[in-house]
Amino acid sequence: MTEDTGADSLFGNYARYDAASLNTLRWRRVFLLGCGALVLGFVMLLLVRMLYGSIFQCTPALWTQYFPSAEFLKQDTITDLNAPQADDVAPDGPQGDWRQVTLPYTGIPRTKVIPSASQGHAMTSWYRFSVTPTAAMGEMSNDITFYLPRWKTEGRLAVYQNGHLVWRSHGDIIWNSFNRPVLIDLPAAGPSVILLRMDTLPGFGGAITPAWVGQHDALFWRYRIRLALQCIVPGIFAVVLLSMAAVLFFVALARPDSDLYMLFVSAAILYTTRILHFMGPLDPTIISPVWFGWATVNSMCWLIVVGWLFCCGLAEVEFRWLKRLLVWGMIACTVATSPLFHSSATISALALCAYIFCFTLSTPTMPLLMAAMWRRRSGSGMLLLFWNMLMFPIAVHDMLMANYYVSIEHVYLLPYITPDLFLCCLYILCRRYINALGLAERSNQILETRLRAQEMTLRDTYERLHQIEQRELLVAERQRLMRDMHDGLGSTLTGAIHLADRAASHEVLAQTLKDCLFDLKLTVDSLEPVDADLLLLLANLRFRLAPRLHAQGVMLEWAVTPVPSMQWLTPSYALHILRILQEVITNILKHAQASRIRLSTATEHPGILVRIEDNGSGFQPDTRINEGRGLHNICWRANALSGHVEWQLSNPGTHFILWLPIENPAARA
Repeated sequence: MTEDTGADSLFGNYARYDAASLNTLRWRRVFLLGCGALVLGFVMLLLVRMLYGSIFQCTPALWTQYFPSAEFLKQDTITDLNAPQADDVAPDGPQGDWRQVTLPYTGIPRTKVIPSASQGHAMTSWYRFSVTPTAAMGEMSNDITFYLPRWKTEGRLAVYQNGHLVWRSHGDIIWNSFNRPVLIDLPAAGPSVILLRMDTLPGFGGAITPAWVGQHDALFWRYRIRLALQCIVPGIFAVVLLSMAAVLFFVALARPDSDLYMLFVSAAILYTTRILHFMGPLDPTIISPVWFGWATVNSMCWLIVVGWLFCCGLAEVEFRWLKRLLVWGMIACTVATSPLFHSSATISALALCAYIFCFTLSTPTMPLLMAAMWRRRSGSGMLLLFWNMLMFPIAVHDMLMANYYVSIEHVYLLPYITPDLFLCCLYILCRRYINALGLAERSNQILETRLRAQEMTLRDTYERLHQIEQRELLVAERQRLMRDMHDGLGSTLTGAIHLADRAASHEVLAQTLKDCLFDLKLTVDSLEPVDADLLLLLANLRFRLAPRLHAQGVMLEWAVTPVPSMQWLTPSYALHILRILQEVITNILKHAQASRIRLSTATEHPGILVRIEDNGSGFQPDTRINEGRGLHNICWRANALSGHVEWQLSNPGTHFILWLPIENPAARA
């Protein structure tokens, strides 16, 4: 699968939308594009109005004088840069061999790649302009302006009118306002001589562009256009890119594959640092000029390296040795240009060497990256490489311009091409992010479908298991009832039939049938819900026993106390307890000839005690073993409850103790 598969484009894949949703999405997009076009048009109108406002005003023609040439003088003396420039000079400038030159003109060419240390000395050159306003100017003494689109030198500049200083450059002499146009309101409106004094460090070079003199409104729009192109727009680009980088930084923190995002963030920071080079002049009180130069020069080199790494990451190729050579070579350049070893002027001169080094190493890999992108059928990657390769001639243009081989009247192009490269990178990152969201959405849909199918399967399985469990419970309950009825009611009825066959007395037969009825009622009572309450079960037993005991003249003493709930007390277990107590009480009535029976409860952790005491003749199990249903059934049922029973002789009578666990017993029945 190539990179461009998955989502169809940056604008998404519409396959998952129905017709109504698709139409809504399209109209929403048209509306947003229309709003964006209106906002862009309004912003462009404001920019045109701001920059070209004086052109559209219905005002009389304003006077301007354009200087495509000037008189030039290069002094042979050395100027001390530590001394301030003079406030007054000769009205026509110093005496010397003045000659006419065509502007732009490089009065002092760059002579060395790395000029030698100047130790505060500079070469001075002069440019002279003769201002001749028309007679229609009248007495407009406060409306004359001098405009210079650009001057460039490692040094300083001063402007004089009729020998009087009217303007001088400020800030650092290396990182000065070379990229900022000059607009000066002249004090005198009549014919005058304007002198430009340029002090240049030896071997660095210096030049100026053509100049203008005229009324303020006639030149101000030109100044604003130049200022916007050379300073404001690159600064706006830097702020916008930093804002995008801030958003992508937080996106990168939440993604495992965040290398490309972090490279974009690093590139935006490096670009902003580089743009500070064009925003001068530098105030030395804010940051040291030597560290400022080191940061701005190396930021451009590192920006080239980061862009190359971004392309490699996008193409998923790794030129291991070249990557190491480029990164470690750039680290070496960064250390070599450190302010610990060089001055601000030397760092400025070394910038060309650093740029050549980066371009030399990264250029040969572009065909290889192009081949990798072609194999991946990555249109966005090809677009990114196109902008990268476009940067090479643009960078050459800017380097030639910085070294006076191209007219300084041109505009530096890298601050404009680099944001386009950033937009291409942002497009690729957004596309990858949207593709990832689309893939996650489709994966969630697949997982949701599978989960729904699994839920239905589990629900069906649960229903089948529940039905099987219900059937098994019914079968088990039916078997229990059949066993109890066979052992209890069945055996009693069988005995009654035998008595009837032997013509037993009416009283014996009636008692046998009453026992049978009592056994049936006891079985029915075991089916009643008792909510884990042993006392409620015993109360039902008392309700059944009281009439029978009263008829036989036996007094029942009820001495139960509250006991913990028994969550395991199911109907099967309840019947076991009732059968045990029934058997014990029946034995007392038949064999002990007791007149009083006492039933009590107590808690003996981790169980509950149920005691039955009588005042009869007494009973010792080990001396009177019953091989029938009696004692054997009692012990078997107690064992099924995970409890135990005990008989104790007393004087008079017998104490029967049934111990039951509070927690769930092991089901052995």
